Amino acid sequence: QANSNYAPFISNSGPDFVPHLKNYLPAAARYDSGAGGAGKPGSDAIYGGHSHVGTMIYLGDNWPDSYRDHLFTNNLFGHQMNHQVNERRGSAYETVHAGQDLLIAPDPRYMAVDLQTGPDGAVYLIDWCDLQHCHTPSDEKWDRTNGRVYRVAWSKTFKPIKVDLGSKSDEELASLHTHRNDWFSRQARILLQYRSTSRPISSEALHILSEQTRAKDSALALRAIWTLHAVGALDGPALTALALHPVDTLRAWAVQLATDTKGVSVLPAQTLVTLAKEDPSPAVRLALASAMPQVAESLAWEIGTALAAHPEDAEDRFLPRMLWCGLGRIAAGDLPRALDIALTTKQQVLADSILWFAARFENGRNQLLQRIAEKDDFTAVRALRLMAFALKDEAAAPRPAGWETASARLIATQDPALSDVADSLSALFGDKEAQGRLRRLLADDAQPQSRRQFAFELLKRLDDPESLPIFARLLDSEALRGEIIPLLARAKDPSVANALIQRFDTLNPTDQSKALASLTARSELAVPLLQALKHGTFERKHISSLHVRQLRNLKSADVDHLLDDAWGRVNESSEAAKETMARLKKGYTSAPPWSYDAKAGAETFKQLCSVCHALNGQGGNLGPDLGGSWRHGLDYFLENIVDPNAVVGDNFQLHLITKKDGAVLSGLLDQESPTAITLRAVGQTAVTAKSDIGNHEKLPQSLMPPGLLEGLPEQKAFELLKYLTSKQ
Repeated sequence: QANSNYAPFISNSGPDFVPHLKNYLPAAARYDSGAGGAGKPGSDAIYGGHSHVGTMIYLGDNWPDSYRDHLFTNNLFGHQMNHQVNERRGSAYETVHAGQDLLIAPDPRYMAVDLQTGPDGAVYLIDWCDLQHCHTPSDEKWDRTNGRVYRVAWSKTFKPIKVDLGSKSDEELASLHTHRNDWFSRQARILLQYRSTSRPISSEALHILSEQTRAKDSALALRAIWTLHAVGALDGPALTALALHPVDTLRAWAVQLATDTKGVSVLPAQTLVTLAKEDPSPAVRLALASAMPQVAESLAWEIGTALAAHPEDAEDRFLPRMLWCGLGRIAAGDLPRALDIALTTKQQVLADSILWFAARFENGRNQLLQRIAEKDDFTAVRALRLMAFALKDEAAAPRPAGWETASARLIATQDPALSDVADSLSALFGDKEAQGRLRRLLADDAQPQSRRQFAFELLKRLDDPESLPIFARLLDSEALRGEIIPLLARAKDPSVANALIQRFDTLNPTDQSKALASLTARSELAVPLLQALKHGTFERKHISSLHVRQLRNLKSADVDHLLDDAWGRVNESSEAAKETMARLKKGYTSAPPWSYDAKAGAETFKQLCSVCHALNGQGGNLGPDLGGSWRHGLDYFLENIVDPNAVVGDNFQLHLITKKDGAVLSGLLDQESPTAITLRAVGQTAVTAKSDIGNHEKLPQSLMPPGLLEGLPEQKAFELLKYLTSKQ
């Protein structure tokens, strides 16, 4: 029975047991990117390509009425204009294909990027006219010499027109809002708004617009409402009346326009709360949810509480998510109130979002366990699953009050997946018995690989010293090796270093990079490495200036002494850097350009630089992308390679973490949570619990160390410079 009760949200592992927690709103389009070109209805091919550029809803007076209110967009890869229809779905719309596209161009150079209706009712397209679509930094592949403009008109009714709206009076511009071609009302609105910045709009024009707001045609009324708002003539009484309009679209716009300025609501607070409680339209409720970040916090709580009480919105594609966007910014300030909403609303998406948010904080976890103690099993178990999901990236967390009771409740379901949740949270909360069960599971060769992987994923987060011998024994496991190597940086046993050194030549390049990161993480592992380097049993070519910097950061006399013997000293002073730059520039420029092989330089770049830098879409993300940087010339590269600490952007400053157990980690700050810090370094991302950190420094220097060029033979250094300064 337990499995059937909990099946809707249980999975063995991974974050997707509640996919609606993904932090974005769904797209309006119901279909995907498509395969390109027009094709059979119902297939991807009908939509075409991946890139849609420019959007127009046709409101002109030249095309047939069958196209009015339909959406049109340019499809780059399909070389066509796609034709869609917006259909009302709950609080908003879904965009579906209209059945056939309006325009398909046989010319592969057709690259339309914008489309607009003109005063004649025709549609005008801008086409950049190029065989190249995107994703290339090479200038010579782009054709910037031409472009085209097209007019797409219905020939039977097309008539050229010449207009001069700037010469018309305020009254004439207001009267143009009734024109069937929306181009006229939009241009009239722009002109009236511009005039209102220097003088009042005439009272007669405002009267005309006010009369239009009472039109039976809601589209005409909305045109006039927008213009009155744009010229500052839409006051509180007018908006209050609009909030009672029989058409829900106009009521929704009353809410949006009344809360257009952050912190100010032109509508009375009670009007907004009443709408949130009583309005039957999901469109109005969506407008209210969207307004919550704009209004005062106390009013946002009232609106949010009222909107959460609508069970009919539980399956709406947008409302629960938008409601969470409004509550999420204020939930931390009143967690009890947020939990009240979560545990009473029928909108499961909203409830899950609040429970996940509360579970991220120690105080929230305590309150959450207290609240669910007397709730039904479904609610309680779901909340605990969400707690596990909220803590999936944490290395440790304090045990919340009431955890033993909650854990027993999970285990009582007799569902293996929920027992795993209990074990994972117990281990995270420091339960030694649970950690022991996980270690035994990982060490048991008879267990299925999926079960051992589950134990491994948890133990690697916990920074558990007793797991290290098991990790070392699994170093020859091809399935786990890549993940185990970074974890061995926690070890203080030199035999672990020797195990990595002995296997180093058999590792793939990625795992070699990880092994060097571990071997340079603490002095107990670095000493065997440097001894092997000194005695020639480990090749010097594998050690880069990045590793040398990390070894210096260990601040160990033994390591520094061995490093001086095996590698030599690197002078980091600015004066020395200037001398090095002058020497390298003279050497490089004194020989003819053909003396150096750019292809050989590309290989050096791949070995030395691509770990951190991307070029033409290939490489790492620890340093700036070097695409197009060849334009900066030789001096740019000499200054940034020889003296990388001269100018360092905040995002690229080196963070140095010294753990309480003596391990040293260095890298770029990736993210920081209340309980952990994540650093990005060469070959790995390291998560460290704040409780394990002895010292955290942000240094005014780059992750890239000086001495990189000096560590190369001169020919290789010049080949690298040749490659970097050549147009790739």
